[in-house]
Amino acid sequence: MSLLREIQDAAIDGSTDLETLLRKCRVLAARLKNEQFKQWVQSELDGYSSTADVPDYRKFHCQCFGHFSGPFGSGLKNAPIPESCIPAEIREGLTNIVMGEGVGPLKNLLDGGKDDTLTSNWPADACALFGRQIYRNMNLMQAWMVMSKSSVVGILSTVRNRILNFAIEIEATNPDAGEAAPGSIPVPKEKVSQIFNTYIYGTVGNVASGHDIQQAATVNVQQGDFQSLASYLKEQGVDDAEVLALKEALKSEPKPSPTGFGKKVSTWMGKMLQKSAEGTWKVGTTVAANLLTSAIKSYYGIP
Repeated sequence: MSLLREIQDAAIDGSTDLETLLRKCRVLAARLKNEQFKQWVQSELDGYSSTADVPDYRKFHCQCFGHFSGPFGSGLKNAPIPESCIPAEIREGLTNIVMGEGVGPLKNLLDGGKDDTLTSNWPADACALFGRQIYRNMNLMQAWMVMSKSSVVGILSTVRNRILNFAIEIEATNPDAGEAAPGSIPVPKEKVSQIFNTYIYGTVGNVASGHDIQQAATVNVQQGDFQSLASYLKEQGVDDAEVLALKEALKSEPKPSPTGFGKKVSTWMGKMLQKSAEGTWKVGTTVAANLLTSAIKSYYGIP
């Protein structure tokens, strides 16, 4: 069997180890004499040395949570942190995770532990910098970002799919490219670069699995109109009991606080995001966070 067919079969067979598949691609890259493909394969195997080189399918926007302490022994556990409370100049670094690890360590993340989510802690300095500006009379003691493990599944699936598309296109150009003799150029370099840019670093073929790849529907919520908010949330799979709970929270907090949503609304959001993380609400955590924030902002009339 030709090398190209071996790569295609291994990419299709989900039980084939991804590292083994990438090593076959390393051989193909050498025979094609394509440095771009070689570097991508090596980075997927060993990890990306620079954050700037990490492709978009390995970058995720996350919801943030924290533990807060207040006066007289009061506090909040696992409370959501509205992005609007994070200073703009550091917001991106505290709400985005870049997964630059090789495919082997990523697979280990999926195998380790029973939780369906992964966390990344904020630096302590960030908590100290603006931790008193989130919830009234509360101080942020610890904070972290949360992402679903399904996002990591999506990375591994995307790598496998892009390899398959690349191998198919190379074979269409020259079926014997994988068996090229030393010193030969089985496919013109310009053609290989074109296929690489289209099917590896381009947007074509990105069919990564995992709920966080979904896109939320257009938010059609009118300011102050709870019925439009309720209808939108029900369309997104929020059950009647949770919609009613939000109605009560909004009734008691008709206006957001200067630093973000009020305590009851934020607590409701945290509960919904927990459902998302546990899989009882079939929406990924990243999409869920953006969906709820956008919907409630529209209800409040916040741009």
